[in-house]
Amino acid sequence: MVRERGNPVLRVADRYAGVPLVAAAGALRRRRPLPAEIRRIGILNATAIGDTVLLSAVARDVAAAFPDAETILFSSRANLAFLETVDGLTVRPIRISSPREAVRALRAAQLDVVLDFDSWPRIEPVYCLLSGASFAAGFRTAGQHRHYGYDAWVEHSRDVHTIENFRRLASVLGVESTSLPALRPPGRAELPPSPYVVLHMWPTGVSSDLKEWPEERWRDLARRLAAAGNTVVLTGAPGDAEWTRAFVEAAPDLRESVVDGAGRWDLGELLDVLAGSRCVVSVNTGVMHMAAAVDVPTVALNGPTSSARWGPLGARAVSVDSELPGCGYLYLGWEYDGERRDCMEGISVERVLEAVQQLTREPLPA
Repeated sequence: MVRERGNPVLRVADRYAGVPLVAAAGALRRRRPLPAEIRRIGILNATAIGDTVLLSAVARDVAAAFPDAETILFSSRANLAFLETVDGLTVRPIRISSPREAVRALRAAQLDVVLDFDSWPRIEPVYCLLSGASFAAGFRTAGQHRHYGYDAWVEHSRDVHTIENFRRLASVLGVESTSLPALRPPGRAELPPSPYVVLHMWPTGVSSDLKEWPEERWRDLARRLAAAGNTVVLTGAPGDAEWTRAFVEAAPDLRESVVDGAGRWDLGELLDVLAGSRCVVSVNTGVMHMAAAVDVPTVALNGPTSSARWGPLGARAVSVDSELPGCGYLYLGWEYDGERRDCMEGISVERVLEAVQQLTREPLPA
């Protein structure tokens, strides 16, 4: 689902078919007020893991503001493994890529209100129109022409963190959201040998290779962490398993110190692994947000991603940004045309080690 979100073919189809569809559908009905009685609130953002982690905090605040209503967070099946640990929410699966299944899931919930927390695709506003809800709200994002079918909308800003945009949308219901993401590990994974650190090397989405840190720097970092007495755990999705295996095979001296965990754990089990680690070092992706949400020391590597927009949140999370000029340019996640493609080269191993030491207060080999 994450890869679909950044698919350029789907973006073109979404733009040229979705814009007129949303505009035409929205023109056929009047904007409606919030219903006097709200019994079921639907929250929709079923794509990226990171967005879903951030949204879980806002959804929790919505549920707390409406204790007599059921707050339903619709997300992909893979995300349910960690969302089920969020208090106050009902979580239900939805398959955004299947219009029939998605609309059926929304209508079956008999929603009074639906909030669409995605920022640019037009398919979710269409689903909101067809959901049967009495009231729908979402973002008006510059240049995306997706807000016509909503009863209310808020401006989506590129100048604030993603969670602040989410909080603005929740305010349509009169909710003042201030919570940070907090996920509870389910306690069902067998953990690697302690002490261990987690390295998450693989980003997702369109042009994900531009968010990858050079492999030789990962190996240098892994060697120094291992020399300090740590097991080094490499995490990744099943699709990352081949790349992770090749990474380990290229460094025979690391094999005794490394646990290859790519594809080994589902997202709920991965929460356990992250929470049990001394520190997590990750490119800017969903696992980074999961680590910060279980309050483990987290170091995030940002090249084209902007830490101001996408950085991890929490008292023990640090962002290391590229030192090259013109980086941190991504807004919606796919605006690479005409921008630098070498931003991750602007992050040194020394700066990452300094951040790890700052968070763990443990000396590491030079």
